[in-house]
Amino acid sequence: MRTRSKLFIIGFVVAGLAFGLADFAASAAPAVTEKVVVSNLDRPWAVTAGPDGNIWVAEIDGRVKIYTPAFVLQRELTSFPDISPYGQGGLMDIVFHPDFASNNLVYFTYTVETAGKHHSQVNRFKYSGGQLSERKVILNGPTGDDGAHFGSRLVFGRDGKLYASFGERHEKEKAPIATEMHGKVARVNDDGTIPQDNPFGPTNPVFTKGHRNPQGLDMNPVTGELYVSEHGPTGYDAPPGGDEVNHLKAGSDYGWPTYHHTTSAAGFVAPLLQYTPSIAPSGIVFYTGSAIPAWKNDLFVSALAGAHLLRVRLAADGSVVETEKLLPRRYGRIRDVGTSPDGSLLVVTDNGDLVQLK
Repeated sequence: MRTRSKLFIIGFVVAGLAFGLADFAASAAPAVTEKVVVSNLDRPWAVTAGPDGNIWVAEIDGRVKIYTPAFVLQRELTSFPDISPYGQGGLMDIVFHPDFASNNLVYFTYTVETAGKHHSQVNRFKYSGGQLSERKVILNGPTGDDGAHFGSRLVFGRDGKLYASFGERHEKEKAPIATEMHGKVARVNDDGTIPQDNPFGPTNPVFTKGHRNPQGLDMNPVTGELYVSEHGPTGYDAPPGGDEVNHLKAGSDYGWPTYHHTTSAAGFVAPLLQYTPSIAPSGIVFYTGSAIPAWKNDLFVSALAGAHLLRVRLAADGSVVETEKLLPRRYGRIRDVGTSPDGSLLVVTDNGDLVQLK
């Protein structure tokens, strides 16, 4: 374990247009301590606070490392039947059942192989005595030969439903088709059955469509509404750029591949934020901690190509008030962000660091 700390001042940003917001520091800014609390992680993909008071980190090749609040490794979980890391796929996200304290249920999304093809799969386990058991397949994502654009993030909504994001697996023509799982955010009950009030009918798990590669998904703790971050085109499928942060609305189409940063068309939902050149947004979280009161309920977006953590403040009506870039180029590609049990903010990087902000 390695620690490295510094004190830095975070500046607020005056509101601008939803596209290409300018960032600059202002006088009122919280003093925040930055520290690398764990290093040498192996391709960490997700970090989340467990209801057990510990910090869970998912590594893409199929390990979950569980740390105490003091960042001491408590145990490692590797018991994921049929997991098949492939390209950008592997163990991608973790979410706990809202009633975890009574039912011990935890959900993972990871890639599996079937007949030579790979797809994201959401699985539910019971976690007890430091072990995972009673696996149940909850939802299957889109199958394909390609090793990229799996998605795939998980969140429970205020309605008690489980939401899962899936990339279009480089089959962009399927993203707008409601009967395909490519490029979708899905909504299911906690046991994998389909809610009767789903927007495309009681037999269809699709909640929203027209996504490219949504690698971030979280719920606004104030409004209960869902937000997603996704990668825009990279040149071979459309002009590069156009990364998006989107506010999800049931049954809506977010445009891919017809509508993006260089095109316009009616009938699609415009992004809340768009970035060209690309910042490659990955995991997102609404900060619900208490260690940094000035950031309460702000949205944080981890940026891979941008190599920074993006802070977004939203107004009550969902419009963008301000944005700010944190940790610019200090840790390389930032993969995911979460709130710690002690109220601090945590990020994991492709360099294998777990960084704490408080």
